Amino acid sequence: LDGTLSGAGPFTLFAPTDAAFNALAPGTIPALLNDIPQLTSILLHHVASDSVMSGMLSNNQVITTANGTSVNVNISGGNVYIDNAMVTIVDLVASNGVVHVIDAVMLPPTVYDIVSNSADHATLKTAIDACSLDGTLSGAGPFTLFAPTDAAFNALAPGTIPALLNDIPQL
Repeated sequence: LDGTLSGAGPFTLFAPTDAAFNALAPGTIPALLNDIPQLTSILLHHVASDSVMSGMLSNNQVITTANGTSVNVNISGGNVYIDNAMVTIVDLVASNGVVHVIDAVMLPPTVYDIVSNSADHATLKTAIDACSLDGTLSGAGPFTLFAPTDAAFNALAPGTIPALLNDIPQL
Protein backbone atom coordinates (compact mmCIF):
# COMPACT_ATOMS: atom_id res chain seq x y z
CA LEU A 1 0.00 0.00 0.00
CA ASP A 2 3.04 2.25 0.04
CA GLY A 3 2.31 3.34 -3.53
CA THR A 4 -1.30 4.14 -2.69
CA LEU A 5 -0.50 6.14 0.45
CA SER A 6 2.27 7.98 -1.40
CA GLY A 7 -0.29 9.11 -3.98
CA ALA A 8 -1.99 12.47 -4.26
CA GLY A 9 -4.66 11.72 -1.64
CA PRO A 10 -6.08 13.22 0.37
CA PHE A 11 -6.06 10.38 2.91
CA THR A 12 -6.75 9.92 6.57
CA LEU A 13 -4.82 7.04 8.09
CA PHE A 14 -5.83 5.64 11.46
CA ALA A 15 -2.44 4.14 12.30
CA PRO A 16 -2.25 1.37 14.91
CA THR A 17 0.90 1.31 17.03
CA ASP A 18 3.27 -1.65 17.16
CA ALA A 19 1.76 -2.43 20.57
CA ALA A 20 -1.68 -2.60 18.92
CA PHE A 21 -0.44 -5.17 16.41
CA ASN A 22 1.32 -7.10 19.20
CA ALA A 23 -1.99 -7.25 21.11
CA LEU A 24 -3.62 -9.32 18.35
CA ALA A 25 -4.15 -13.00 19.09
CA PRO A 26 -0.98 -15.10 18.83
CA GLY A 27 -0.33 -16.22 15.27
CA THR A 28 -2.47 -13.48 13.72
CA ILE A 29 0.38 -11.45 12.25
CA PRO A 30 2.12 -14.41 10.55
CA ALA A 31 -1.26 -15.61 9.26
CA LEU A 32 -2.01 -12.17 7.80
CA LEU A 33 1.42 -11.93 6.22
CA ASN A 34 0.56 -15.18 4.42
CA ASP A 35 -2.85 -13.85 3.32
CA ILE A 36 -2.10 -10.60 1.51
CA PRO A 37 -5.71 -10.02 0.31
CA GLN A 38 -7.03 -10.20 3.89
CA LEU A 39 -4.14 -8.07 5.20
CA THR A 40 -4.80 -5.51 2.47
CA SER A 41 -8.49 -5.41 3.41
CA ILE A 42 -7.64 -4.85 7.08
CA LEU A 43 -5.15 -2.11 6.27
CA LEU A 44 -7.56 -0.36 3.89
CA HIS A 45 -10.10 -0.45 6.73
CA HIS A 46 -7.74 2.04 8.44
CA VAL A 47 -7.71 4.52 5.51
CA ALA A 48 -10.31 7.10 4.54
CA SER A 49 -10.21 8.75 1.13
CA ASP A 50 -10.39 12.24 2.56
CA SER A 51 -8.37 14.37 4.95
CA VAL A 52 -10.29 14.33 8.24
CA MET A 53 -8.64 16.50 10.87
CA SER A 54 -9.43 15.81 14.53
CA GLY A 55 -11.55 18.97 14.77
CA MET A 56 -13.79 17.55 12.04
CA LEU A 57 -14.61 14.39 14.01
CA SER A 58 -17.97 14.27 15.78
CA ASN A 59 -19.72 11.80 18.04
CA ASN A 60 -21.58 9.05 16.14
CA GLN A 61 -19.94 10.09 12.86
CA VAL A 62 -19.55 7.31 10.29
CA ILE A 63 -16.49 7.39 8.05
CA THR A 64 -16.30 5.26 4.91
CA THR A 65 -12.96 3.54 4.50
CA ALA A 66 -10.93 2.85 1.38
CA ASN A 67 -12.15 -0.75 1.24
CA GLY A 68 -15.82 0.27 1.38
CA THR A 69 -16.41 -0.58 5.03
CA SER A 70 -17.17 2.03 7.63
CA VAL A 71 -15.79 3.02 11.01
CA ASN A 72 -17.72 4.79 13.74
CA VAL A 73 -16.49 7.75 15.76
CA ASN A 74 -17.35 7.85 19.45
CA ILE A 75 -16.35 10.72 21.70
CA SER A 76 -16.54 9.87 25.38
CA GLY A 77 -14.86 11.23 28.48
CA GLY A 78 -12.72 13.57 26.42
CA ASN A 79 -11.35 10.70 24.34
CA VAL A 80 -11.98 9.97 20.68
CA TYR A 81 -12.52 6.37 19.59
CA ILE A 82 -12.60 5.01 16.08
CA ASP A 83 -14.39 1.64 16.22
CA ASN A 84 -13.34 1.28 19.89
CA ALA A 85 -9.69 2.08 19.13
CA MET A 86 -8.67 5.14 21.12
CA VAL A 87 -6.99 7.94 19.22
CA THR A 88 -3.76 8.68 21.10
CA ILE A 89 -2.08 11.17 18.75
CA VAL A 90 -3.99 13.46 16.39
CA ASP A 91 -3.35 15.52 13.30
CA LEU A 92 0.03 14.34 12.05
CA VAL A 93 -0.26 16.37 8.86
CA ALA A 94 1.28 15.02 5.65
CA SER A 95 1.43 16.52 2.18
CA ASN A 96 -1.39 14.21 1.08
CA GLY A 97 -3.52 13.91 4.22
CA VAL A 98 -3.40 13.31 7.93
CA VAL A 99 -2.48 10.49 10.32
CA HIS A 100 -4.17 9.78 13.66
CA VAL A 101 -2.45 7.18 15.87
CA ILE A 102 -4.76 4.59 17.47
CA ASP A 103 -4.19 2.01 20.19
CA ALA A 104 -5.81 -1.00 18.49
CA VAL A 105 -6.03 -2.70 15.12
CA MET A 106 -9.52 -2.25 13.70
CA LEU A 107 -10.76 -5.41 12.05
CA PRO A 108 -13.48 -5.04 9.41
CA PRO A 109 -16.73 -6.66 10.51
CA THR A 110 -17.32 -10.24 9.45
CA VAL A 111 -20.63 -11.52 8.09
CA TYR A 112 -21.28 -12.98 11.55
CA ASP A 113 -20.51 -9.63 13.23
CA ILE A 114 -23.06 -7.89 11.02
CA VAL A 115 -25.75 -10.46 11.82
CA SER A 116 -24.89 -10.44 15.53
CA ASN A 117 -25.13 -6.66 15.77
CA SER A 118 -28.39 -6.39 13.84
CA ALA A 119 -31.62 -5.78 15.72
CA ASP A 120 -33.50 -7.45 12.83
CA HIS A 121 -31.64 -10.77 12.74
CA ALA A 122 -31.95 -12.33 16.21
CA THR A 123 -33.58 -15.50 14.83
CA LEU A 124 -30.94 -15.85 12.12
CA LYS A 125 -28.18 -15.44 14.73
CA THR A 126 -29.83 -18.13 16.87
CA ALA A 127 -29.95 -20.45 13.86
CA ILE A 128 -26.34 -19.76 12.90
CA ASP A 129 -25.22 -20.41 16.48
CA ALA A 130 -27.31 -23.60 16.70
CA CYS A 131 -25.55 -24.92 13.59
CA SER A 132 -22.12 -23.80 14.85
CA LEU A 133 -21.64 -21.70 11.71
CA ASP A 134 -20.49 -18.68 13.70
CA GLY A 135 -16.85 -19.64 13.21
CA THR A 136 -17.29 -20.18 9.49
CA LEU A 137 -19.07 -16.85 8.99
CA SER A 138 -16.38 -15.13 11.07
CA GLY A 139 -13.70 -16.56 8.79
CA ALA A 140 -11.89 -15.10 5.83
CA GLY A 141 -14.60 -15.75 3.25
CA PRO A 142 -15.55 -14.18 1.00
CA PHE A 143 -19.18 -14.91 1.75
CA THR A 144 -22.51 -13.58 0.57
CA LEU A 145 -25.28 -14.17 3.08
CA PHE A 146 -28.89 -13.70 2.06
CA ALA A 147 -30.07 -12.84 5.57
CA PRO A 148 -33.76 -13.30 6.34
CA THR A 149 -35.04 -10.87 8.94
CA ASP A 150 -36.92 -11.83 12.07
CA ALA A 151 -40.09 -10.74 10.27
CA ALA A 152 -39.34 -13.20 7.47
CA PHE A 153 -38.84 -16.03 9.95
CA ASN A 154 -42.03 -15.02 11.77
CA ALA A 155 -43.96 -15.31 8.50
CA LEU A 156 -43.22 -19.05 8.39
CA ALA A 157 -45.92 -21.50 9.46
CA PRO A 158 -46.32 -21.76 13.24
CA GLY A 159 -43.92 -24.28 14.75
CA THR A 160 -41.45 -24.11 11.85
CA ILE A 161 -38.69 -22.30 13.72
CA PRO A 162 -38.69 -24.62 16.76
CA ALA A 163 -38.82 -27.63 14.44
CA LEU A 164 -35.79 -26.37 12.49
CA LEU A 165 -33.87 -25.62 15.67
CA ASN A 166 -34.52 -29.21 16.74
CA ASP A 167 -33.34 -30.60 13.38
CA ILE A 168 -29.84 -29.19 12.95
CA PRO A 169 -28.98 -31.18 9.79
CA GLN A 170 -32.01 -29.74 7.99
CA LEU A 171 -31.40 -26.25 9.43
